[in-house]
Amino acid sequence: MSTTLQDLVNRAVFFSTEMQTHFGSLIADASWDVEFTADPQLTFSSEEGVVLRGRPHLLGSESSGQNTWLWGWENINEFPEPVVSLAHDVRKFGAAEDVTELIAEELELDEELALRLTLASKEVTGKWAHYPAAAGAGTTVWLLVDAPELTLPEPQVKTTVRALMQGLTQTTVTDHRGALESYVAKRGLATAPLPEEGLRLLFADGCADLSFDDQRRISNCEMHTPLEGEAAEQYAQATGAGSPATTDSADAATSAQVPAPSSAAGSSTAAAPSRDRDAARAEPTRTNEPAAASGPAADTSSSATTTNAPAEATPASHGSTDTPATADSTTDRRESTTTGTSAEATASESDADRSAPAGGPGAGSEPTDESPREDESETSDEAQPNEPKKKKGLFSKLFGR
Repeated sequence: MSTTLQDLVNRAVFFSTEMQTHFGSLIADASWDVEFTADPQLTFSSEEGVVLRGRPHLLGSESSGQNTWLWGWENINEFPEPVVSLAHDVRKFGAAEDVTELIAEELELDEELALRLTLASKEVTGKWAHYPAAAGAGTTVWLLVDAPELTLPEPQVKTTVRALMQGLTQTTVTDHRGALESYVAKRGLATAPLPEEGLRLLFADGCADLSFDDQRRISNCEMHTPLEGEAAEQYAQATGAGSPATTDSADAATSAQVPAPSSAAGSSTAAAPSRDRDAARAEPTRTNEPAAASGPAADTSSSATTTNAPAEATPASHGSTDTPATADSTTDRRESTTTGTSAEATASESDADRSAPAGGPGAGSEPTDESPREDESETSDEAQPNEPKKKKGLFSKLFGR
């Protein structure tokens, strides 16, 4: 059976979400500049100097005017091979696995297409950070990014639970269990079975107990910190590590109730709150005013809180240029335009205490006066279950939605 685009998205979504959180914490409040030369570079800078410099790989571009996605391997602007070589690898995989979306040079856009193609490309290439760079004139250039700093730290229970809850709000995930198993393999997590086909994720600092419904969707996630009792014994047995010291404090249990959607498993995520579609489709423009950081999952530093996944991000589009060697050039056959630098959202707090912005940088995506701060985007215990949440900060930018 051939691989589908949805299969690739399922496998990539959780690891990608955690990486984008890490990426966002590094580049928050920074402007960007890209050079599509034989030695391509993507540079993020602040007033103090260079924050991060990495190698960009052009995947493709989306145009809100044309309402299409154009793959970078089509290379109508004749960028040097190092700029588009990774896009060619994606096309070769698509041809071998008969994934139609990866081999059609131009595709009609929908709200999630650019992000889903990027997630699939991450699974194919093993490059896990992406940046959607707003090029002006309704065009966004989607880049995969290599940089030494883009290595995830050791997994922790809070950041993982946050990635799971956020990942389910970013795009359609049809097989939550399969997506989780792919994430577990990528992160090398220890696990233990639970009754009724549940699964326990084991970390040095705690554990997360997940249950699933009959359609393999996550129905509940309960986090416990610190690691103690049966979970500590399971972790020691699985890893060969000594049991971590226990404390006199009670278990910190965070229960994320994830209601199953009324539609079939192929519908949007079980954990996702209803989305603000108008806000999500807002047209990005360039500005030097920083956006407010959005709130991923609830702050889990207290002993017992409810974890809520963030609402989704704002999409962007793609543009063209006739000067591929310039630092601000971008790709597309549409209108001639150049990119400058765009100020990013304000820095998030430490990932250990608050959720850093996760998701792909939809560079150029504009904040609004309604942009929530992290703590404002969380849903309280009294919140209505179907109440839509908006996210307009760096979390949104990093996912380009």
